[in-house]
Amino acid sequence: MDPTPTVRDEQHARREPSTSSLASVASSHASINLPSSHRQSFAENLRNMPPSPRSQRHPSFTGVPPIAIQDLLSMPPSSKSADPRFAGRDWRDILVGELVSHSDVRWVTADTSVEDATLALVKDNAENVVLVRSADHDQGQQPVTTFDFNDLNTYLLVVIGLAKPEENNIALYDEIAIKARDGSVIPLCDIQSMCRKQSLVTLCSTDKLGRAIEILGSGVHRVLVSDESGAIIGILSQLKLIEFFWSEGLHFPTIEKLYTAHISELGIASKQVLAVNCDSELADALTLMYNEGLTSVAVVDNGLNVLSNVPGGAEVQAVLYAPASTLIAPA
Repeated sequence: MDPTPTVRDEQHARREPSTSSLASVASSHASINLPSSHRQSFAENLRNMPPSPRSQRHPSFTGVPPIAIQDLLSMPPSSKSADPRFAGRDWRDILVGELVSHSDVRWVTADTSVEDATLALVKDNAENVVLVRSADHDQGQQPVTTFDFNDLNTYLLVVIGLAKPEENNIALYDEIAIKARDGSVIPLCDIQSMCRKQSLVTLCSTDKLGRAIEILGSGVHRVLVSDESGAIIGILSQLKLIEFFWSEGLHFPTIEKLYTAHISELGIASKQVLAVNCDSELADALTLMYNEGLTSVAVVDNGLNVLSNVPGGAEVQAVLYAPASTLIAPA
């Protein structure tokens, strides 16, 4: 006798995942239905599926005794990773050029396709951003804009019909969605007006770290770092700055003593928390990040306990490489 099908089996039978990605997602979600494309879609050309972001997340603390968690949080950074270059120095006098690497800078031009820019963004890119030059290919030019996962998220939501443009942008959004589903090449310059961009801020490599912190603390996500000739030699982001102080805190007593302080004591917590429920669709999380200009969003259960977070870059990559059903899967 055959075993009785489970609910999961029945759900799986009802949902037949598509093998195509972006083009299939667009067809199933957008209000404009078009005939099938004569060429492969953007995401169909992206192969070698990366591992699921969920497999790379740290395990939950559920079941761990509170005292063990407190001991872990109170543990200072390991001295094994401390860089002797920063020993005995005031962190405010460290030069921004000491924290960046020229190898982390990725370049494309304004006429580069969204597909090629995405490949540059997701492939071995420590800074999660690509600098964009003007289309005349002048290698000595300053960047005119950037392309990051927020921009890619915006593009995806436009193509699948979930973005809600202002009235004066409806025609543009429809045009981009049609081109994407039709398999047309879309250059970065065509989508820049849809992306919410911060002004590019550049510091000289000889500027001090205190100045960079003032800028990054004002809400700017990253600053470009140039040499004395004006050429871009690195990128200093908020995350890289946090990583620096965590790894090198041993050298800075005023910073190190903050590690055991409670967030409430520091007065840096926000009472308004933006989150999605664990039963929400992934599309809801990406839409929230798009609407609020977020790079990640918390995932909570029905009791508002934080379970994990949706990091924009990792989840957007998962959408690119996964079947269309991913967008309607729980976050």
